[in-house]
Amino acid sequence: MHLNPAAFAGYRATPRRARGYTGPMASLPRPSRFAAPLARAGVLACVALAAAFALRLLVIEPASIAHACDPAPWSGLCALRSAAVRLFLNQEIGWLAFAAGAAATVLRGPRLATAALAAGAAGLVLYSYEPSALGALLGALMLARTSAPPASTAISPA
Repeated sequence: MHLNPAAFAGYRATPRRARGYTGPMASLPRPSRFAAPLARAGVLACVALAAAFALRLLVIEPASIAHACDPAPWSGLCALRSAAVRLFLNQEIGWLAFAAGAAATVLRGPRLATAALAAGAAGLVLYSYEPSALGALLGALMLARTSAPPASTAISPA
């Protein structure tokens, strides 16, 4: 099979190839500048999710800690546990995620959307799944909307 060199006349090498990189990832396209905020928000949501899991499994759920904190729930380290339990008693973290998601939708703010996604991920683990799911969904939708490349303005008149 013979390749026609004229077919590659308009081909421009990627900057990685221009620098001489010939490794296995040289032919992959470079990530767009629109993917960075979405990836950053995803990492932050994963960190919030891991912290919420750690809080739930290491501080809130163990029966030994609950029994040790029964006599004086607001003294010493038991105050941290009592504050965490109080945080999701009325689903405050879920409503925070929902409020941040709604504000991100209205104000089109990527930082608010990131906060909604992170608080929603933590709220899903910390027993506040209904408003947290809505907040995380609104945050993710706003991040997807703000991370999308701009639409083409070259519309032909009909």
